[in-house]
Amino acid sequence: MLTRLLLLFTVTIWGWSFVAAKICLDYLTPVELLGLRLLVGLPILLIIILVKGISFKFDKPLRLRMLAGSAILTVHFLLQVTGLKYTSATNTGWIIAIIPLVLVVLSCIFLKEKIGRREIFGIAVATIGIVLLISRGDISSIGGWLSSYGDWLILASAHTWAIYTVITRDISRARPPLIVTFVLMVPALFVTLIYMAFTSDWNRIVAVPAKPLVALLFLGVIALALAHWFWQEGISTIGAYKSGTFLYLEPIATTCLAVPLLNESFGIYTAVGGILVLAGVYWAQRRQRHSVERDC
Repeated sequence: MLTRLLLLFTVTIWGWSFVAAKICLDYLTPVELLGLRLLVGLPILLIIILVKGISFKFDKPLRLRMLAGSAILTVHFLLQVTGLKYTSATNTGWIIAIIPLVLVVLSCIFLKEKIGRREIFGIAVATIGIVLLISRGDISSIGGWLSSYGDWLILASAHTWAIYTVITRDISRARPPLIVTFVLMVPALFVTLIYMAFTSDWNRIVAVPAKPLVALLFLGVIALALAHWFWQEGISTIGAYKSGTFLYLEPIATTCLAVPLLNESFGIYTAVGGILVLAGVYWAQRRQRHSVERDC
């Protein structure tokens, strides 16, 4: 029971993280938000790893794949945080929920895994939901589609996360996922900090008000470091598949906070689109027992 409450807390935190990011983006650029979040969160994650006594040793065959995974992870973070700047936290939460289906397609293409009728039907249903979310119900308006710049970036980030998952799957099986997450995020931290050193106004960053500062601490300490720790503890206790079912609650947590706190709208097309996405993902995964990966 305690493990399930911990997992429920974790996915709620991850759902709220999109709202916290929106608050920060009113004061910080996407690159600044990413760099500062990693700067705050990774030292906490490192402490957890050291306390648990996890070794940093990686076999040589894994290192090249780790380099590729780190590069894709950096691109993924930048796509997602930039997309959040131009779309709602609510839409982000629902669109991100499609990641398991993207994984199914990529596994078919790159890992030669078969896709059955159940998966095809689930993908079709979820795709209709994505169309409703991006078009906001106005499917005939090309201009409306093109103006949904942020939604397209979030959708692209769902694909980059799926690619990252496929590339690093063997690494996460060979080494504890917590240390893999930390090591692959470190290059992203250095890249963003170097970029910030030449482009950012540090006087503006230091003068950030209390509200976005609290949101940034939430993103780094709780949503990045502690939540990943809790998630791995949950997986080790009840398994990846059962833990993964909690992810269906993440977009609901986003919506429940974004609507009252950010005054985001939640219309009929968002509701129907979100339901179709979750229904499609659920249907496609109903009889599968493999690991369900989560977007950071």
